This record gives sequence, C-alpha cells and structure tokens, in this order.
Amino acid sequence: MDQMDDSPFTFKTRLLTLEPGMYIVRYASQEIAEEPCLISLQPAPIGKSSVDFFPGETVVRNTLSRLGDTLIVRVKNGAGTLLITEYQRADLPVRQVDLRVDRIDTSADIIRSEQQRKAPVVANKALATAARIERHGNPIVLKLIGHVQAQGDVTASEWVGNVEQEARLEGFAIVWPNKPQGVDVAYSCKVADVLQPAVLSGNFSGSRGKRAPITAVAMALVGPRRAEYVLDAQAVFAGCPPQDLVDGQEVTAQQGQAKLVALHVSITPRIEMNAARYQSPREDLTQAPLHSAQVTN
Repeated sequence: MDQMDDSPFTFKTRLLTLEPGMYIVRYASQEIAEEPCLISLQPAPIGKSSVDFFPGETVVRNTLSRLGDTLIVRVKNGAGTLLITEYQRADLPVRQVDLRVDRIDTSADIIRSEQQRKAPVVANKALATAARIERHGNPIVLKLIGHVQAQGDVTASEWVGNVEQEARLEGFAIVWPNKPQGVDVAYSCKVADVLQPAVLSGNFSGSRGKRAPITAVAMALVGPRRAEYVLDAQAVFAGCPPQDLVDGQEVTAQQGQAKLVALHVSITPRIEMNAARYQSPREDLTQAPLHSAQVTN
C-alpha cells in the first residue's frame, strides 16, 4: 500500500451476496507496480447473517493487493453480503482486476468410492485428477505422436504406445491444435539416461531408429495462463504400473533399466466460479479524487 499512501486515488464499491458456506477469494490479476489496485472486503451492514474472514499470510486488513493474495470467507446464518471496495491511483487509467471467488465444495461429490479408497497409492492422484476433470469439462483433443520400436511413428489421441507389450516408446511429440495464447505444455526425457532438451508442443523429444530406451520423462504446463488448465499425464515403464507426471518433476523407471512403453497425456480447461462484477447504485466513477484516505476494517 506504500505505492498509494502519498498519491491521490479514487475508489469504487460494489456488493456481492453469497449463500451460506465457505469461499476462497483470490486476487487473480498480475500485479503492476506502477498501477496499483487494492481490493478491500468488509461485511455489508445488511441482514442478520454472520460473515467471517480468515486472511492469508500476505493479507493486511482484509485487503488484497497482489497476485495470490487470498482470503477465506465463512458465511453462516443466512445469505451474507460483502462490501467490496477497489482503490486505484487517480492519475492513472482504471485497471480491470479479476477478483476470483470459488465456493469450497462440501457436497456428496467429494465422497470417494470404495474403489478409489482401495486403489494403489500410485493411482490416487490419477483418480483425483480424473474426478477433477469430470467436474471441469471436456478434455482438449490432443494429437500424440510416438516412435515405437519396430513400428515407426504412430498417432493417438490419449495413450501412445502399448502398456501390455514390451516395445520401446523411443520418442514422442504432443500436438495441441488451436492452442490458446499464454499457455503451452513443455516436456523432456532421458534417452539411455542422457537428458534431452526441453521442448514445447509440436516438437519431438527422444530418438528415432537408435534402439535407445527412454528412461525418464518430465512434463508441465507453462505460461501465464497455465493455472487455467489441468494436465493429467502418466508414464508407463516396462514391468511397472503407471506413474503420474507431476508439475515438471522427473519420473524414472522403478526397476533397473526399464524402458518407457506408453504415455498418456490429457489437458482440460478449468471451470471456475467468478464473482459477478456488481455495480452498486451508489457507485460514482466520476467522483473527485480523495487524499490521505486509509483502508480500514
């Protein structure tokens, strides 16, 4: 807030009504040091509900000021209304800052089936990812190209290679048709324990015709919009169960000199609930700048 202490600024307010429950409120825009925007949340003096705030470590006076600032909001005893106030420098253009509000799911959807509870530990993340993908929407149709021992290049949409055979998957490429700006998938591998350069979608990683096994794989979403997508990927080495590829962490064969035989890749857009931008009847964007005001609870 030091950026605004000695500068004239304007403010605007809006109201947001929430049903009883728990919510995660996040500042979801990139911070611009020269164009600060503070968002302060307070219970509106409307109704008889109870609204409580549990701020994250970087949050002061229930005021969000940078990407990642987070508040947990608890609403009980009926619907609650938040008074949301945005403070911006008066001598700069008005910024549109995204305040993301997500309700914490406490419905029966969070109950795991008996099969999920008893599944091997190695599959727990894959099952959880599958459940998230079901709630988020339909996976993007990707094109997977793999170079398979004795077969050459093959094409698939979800799994490339064969988990039931011993043929080496010696190289692969992930093609993302109509890929949006701001996000991509990066991947790399080790060929006979030699690390290969990381590449982005559309590029080949590994080898062709060298009879060399892939002994490790790493994969991750990259770019400023990567949080808007979910990556679900597994690698299968000969004689081993599927292993999850987690956020750029290298996955290696669990048994000696095992070789990669299959690879699964799926990318799904997240579907998040965003707070509607409600313009208060009292809001006046043409009001004169105020000086030396403070954000208080």
